[in-house]
Amino acid sequence: MINSPIRAADAPGPGRAVVTSLPLEVSAGIRAGTTLAGDDFTEEQLATWLAQEKEAFYQADGANSDVDPWYSYMRFLNETLGFARVDAQAATPKSVLVIGPGSGMEIVEFSRRNPQWRLHFLESSDNFSSTLTRRWPHSVIIHPRVSGDIDLASGSQSLVCAFSVLHHIPNVSKAVREVSRLLAPGGTFLVREPCSSMGDWRLPRSATPNERGISRRLLLDIARGCGLQPARMPVPILFEPLNRIFQGLLARGALPYRALYALDRVVSRLVSLNDHYWRDRWYKKIGPSAYFYVFRQTDPRRGVARAAAAAAER
Repeated sequence: MINSPIRAADAPGPGRAVVTSLPLEVSAGIRAGTTLAGDDFTEEQLATWLAQEKEAFYQADGANSDVDPWYSYMRFLNETLGFARVDAQAATPKSVLVIGPGSGMEIVEFSRRNPQWRLHFLESSDNFSSTLTRRWPHSVIIHPRVSGDIDLASGSQSLVCAFSVLHHIPNVSKAVREVSRLLAPGGTFLVREPCSSMGDWRLPRSATPNERGISRRLLLDIARGCGLQPARMPVPILFEPLNRIFQGLLARGALPYRALYALDRVVSRLVSLNDHYWRDRWYKKIGPSAYFYVFRQTDPRRGVARAAAAAAER
């Protein structure tokens, strides 16, 4: 059962205004991380969700992510765990799609090293789209459709990136099917994604209205069902307490990212044994914050076939 958006009057607790499309009734499947909230919404519900998220991150972030050392560390992870594994010389057709790029900071270094690659950005925010156009005047800006369809040809991309963005999207299964359809044979899908519910969404959210992570097991199942296979097992990363412990050193540049990365990998690996999606007890919160995934397109026909089947059902 899908609930209507939660409004202030529905919110638990006195004076707690919550405006979100996430369901007030949290099912056992959601708590276990085997069901994803928002993945079976109607067209009207999808439109409401997307309208709520459209400019939410731009307004909440205020360009902080461009300069925050913790976000810079995330970009270091993209390079170390993702872009370093993309063979720019062998890849064909040298075309990349970045889903939800924001200001585009996470693709800056890759585009600088690979100026021959054509850039495509799937971005809902008009403000971020303007920034992207100024930064890359020859790039292609694509605006998301409520249906989740992406206006690019099948097999047209060698690389698709989704860095901390799928948790802002309602119909994640459809988005991954589209990625599978777009990737050329042997193409790569890089994903960095939170793995918990990111708090109790029945309470006020810290950032955007509908953000919720995706459990590792569920994201792997969705990707495999679309013909995308992990090139390696997902890497647990970004143990959030490290940010709070070392934020002073990070801000002063006194802690090299390689040192933080070594520590993060060890700690995140250890706490990944305690990986819960709905972290409603203190001991459940001692777990990895996110995983980094590298998927390969192994069966393009499956992605195209599933996209066609979904279209027929509509």
